[in-house]
Amino acid sequence: MLKPIDKQTARTWYQYLAEPFVAKMTGRALRATGPRIAVVGNCQSFSVAYSMQLLCPTAKVDHFPVITLSRLPLKFLARTLATYDHVLMHEFSPGLIPGGGSVELRGLLKNPISIPMITFAAFHPDCVYAGGTGDDERAPVFGPLGPYHSALALFAFRNGLSPREANALFNNNVFEALRYFDFWNEASAELIDGVKQTCGLDLSAELGGWARRGVFMHTVNHPKPFVLFDVAKKLLKHIGISVPDIDYENYLIDDLIRYPVFPVYPPVGAHYGCPGSYTFKVTPAHAPRNVGDYLLLPQFLSGSYEKYRKCDSARLGNHRVDSWLGDKATTDMLVSLARENLRAGPLPVR
Repeated sequence: MLKPIDKQTARTWYQYLAEPFVAKMTGRALRATGPRIAVVGNCQSFSVAYSMQLLCPTAKVDHFPVITLSRLPLKFLARTLATYDHVLMHEFSPGLIPGGGSVELRGLLKNPISIPMITFAAFHPDCVYAGGTGDDERAPVFGPLGPYHSALALFAFRNGLSPREANALFNNNVFEALRYFDFWNEASAELIDGVKQTCGLDLSAELGGWARRGVFMHTVNHPKPFVLFDVAKKLLKHIGISVPDIDYENYLIDDLIRYPVFPVYPPVGAHYGCPGSYTFKVTPAHAPRNVGDYLLLPQFLSGSYEKYRKCDSARLGNHRVDSWLGDKATTDMLVSLARENLRAGPLPVR
């Protein structure tokens, strides 16, 4: 069965070879008279491609998602992308496309443009990954929210605390002790400096605009659509395509809201002047058959513990949690605060 990237490859060759011939024979005007743009990348790339098409309606913008395993080899993908005027791409590891990853693909293309990966942890300081990635022998561990885990839940499980004791860690005093309110400057610097180094773009002004709108991330690596619209606008200007002023709010769709959403905890939200909750979005929403599924904090913790019990303990690694567990003073402090919060009650739910 062909994957989405393979289907787009097939469409590209039809559009490139057959459509001009058909248009000439029928006298029909081609809709796209502007540049042909290919956007290759991860979960953020659809919104970038969608925004580019919105900003440049006469262009032909095609999206090549590198998310699931492709059946077509890297060299064939490179030949396909060579038919475009501009190729913009995220970094991706070998394994999804036979023949290599983004490094190998770049070597087969002429002047591909890097798309910045937007990550920002300040709104979700407790959101972490467990296990390894890429060639790491510890494969990533999936919980109720897929790859997204709570550092506090993971700590509590590995330290032998009950789900109820874990629940008691989700409190303002714990967040203060762990400096969960101090992520903003570091997250901002990592985003701005990382994008400058990898793509040569300056997103400092855009970041200020996003911050004024409140929470602009669904998780640490899933931005809201207006963020990726700004990224698309910046990229188009970078490759020399002028962009109009447009009331984009009338057109944007939130592709990433279909995936898990990690909540902004109420104390964190209050710190940034935004609403917060302990409501975790789990399954995708696909109208009309599925409106999504949500877990409150106790359910999320119970589901996390259930997943962790079935997992080899050696795979439950995370650098931050490992450091907490390796420091007796931190471990004792967290356990003490959990018990203090249990005595004070009631426990946070949503």
